[in-house]
Amino acid sequence: MSDRSDELRRQRDVLRGHLAWLEREIAEEAARHPEGALPEPPPRLVQPHSSVTASDADRDAEAILAEFRRSAPAVESQTKRGCILYFALAIVILAALGGAFVFFYAKARR
Repeated sequence: MSDRSDELRRQRDVLRGHLAWLEREIAEEAARHPEGALPEPPPRLVQPHSSVTASDADRDAEAILAEFRRSAPAVESQTKRGCILYFALAIVILAALGGAFVFFYAKARR
């Protein structure tokens, strides 16, 4: 039980130190900026009123999505074709590297 109370006391001391630091920072800031010389807060952003209704926005969004929408089989076949192409390219590169290794190894042994 004393370990827990020791830990709680240590945490309380840490918090007191932090609060003292905050008080020093506030005092320094107050000394830098007297009451009347505080910087102006940034202007508030006002959202413009829009005449577009939610249904108009939904229709526009659907039109944009329809322009780029493709059927699942078309995407699947393109993906499969790309994978096969990359696999074939990797095999060709591997064969070329193997052939070059054999060629240069045989040339070096002569």
